Amino acid sequence: MFFKYVVLHYVKNMLIILMGLTGLFAGLDYLMNGSALTSFNIKILYAFSKWQEALNLLYPLSIIFGAIWTYISFVKNHTLSSFYALGFTRKELLTPFIIVATATYLLFLSLNFTSFATAHDTANKVYKNQYGVSKTEDLFFKYDDSFVYIGALIPERYKIEDLTIFKMKNNKVIETFTAKEAWYNIYEWVAFDVLKKTKVLDEKGNQYLKVEKIVRLHTLKDYQPKILKSIYDGKELTLDAAIEAKRLLTNQGLSTEVLRADIYNKIALPLFSIALIIILILSFPFHARYMNISATSMKALGGTLFTWGILFALQRIGENGTVIPELAIVLPIVLLFIYAGYIFTKSGRQI
Repeated sequence: MFFKYVVLHYVKNMLIILMGLTGLFAGLDYLMNGSALTSFNIKILYAFSKWQEALNLLYPLSIIFGAIWTYISFVKNHTLSSFYALGFTRKELLTPFIIVATATYLLFLSLNFTSFATAHDTANKVYKNQYGVSKTEDLFFKYDDSFVYIGALIPERYKIEDLTIFKMKNNKVIETFTAKEAWYNIYEWVAFDVLKKTKVLDEKGNQYLKVEKIVRLHTLKDYQPKILKSIYDGKELTLDAAIEAKRLLTNQGLSTEVLRADIYNKIALPLFSIALIIILILSFPFHARYMNISATSMKALGGTLFTWGILFALQRIGENGTVIPELAIVLPIVLLFIYAGYIFTKSGRQI
């Protein structure tokens, strides 16, 4: 009964705050940009995408603010004193908050494996009237021992136009493959009617260009269309696509700071909310006579926003490569949990 009572109040308060914060975010954005949208359906799609973006950004704050609101209301209404009088401890009071917060975190983490994670890009496409088929032009990147040029990439059609592959050896081009089109077939790209040009030596040691046609060429294994577009267009990725893209770039010996920062931003950064709940709930007084409710609430809210702002700034620093993402994002979260563990151990069974 105790667990259910605390959970119901916490979930209700968290949802109220989440809907309020995200509604304000999406509403203000719509007021600024809604007049430029052409039709009612487009306006609804834009507003919904912005609301999804706000959900992904603000749910950690809602987890903490909901816990602060619930705890303060328990103190103000002397509910907390009643719980302690019945023999419940602070750690037992903490359990429902941690379970709900963890479940909320896991829910949004799972949503980041879907198109929910790309809501920001969806809103931008709607705003720019580019929601249909999009094209990325002039891509040039390294692939194994070759360099690849793509004239145009059309992810929605799983199609490449004007593909050229330069095979290298000792920093020299020894072979090229050129095709008008290539198509993605689940795990690799297949080009047809490929023109192959190779530098060869004749019997006298003279170099000449050998030209031949290849019916079919298999290349760019695991380079999914959306991953290609997102990497080289700077677009957002779902969590599974970001992990796959990081693996691909690592295998190619390319920089992965942006992708690692994005992965940690989705997985590690929201965990600060759970650590702060432990710290705050185990640090608050249990009775109204021992605390200034207004001052305590303001300090808790201000401290939460300050911590979130610092972590957000560190995430940006990790993203641009000034500091490696592991130090900029993961380490502060680990330190927060170490401090939360210290507070948890110190609290013991005392009120």
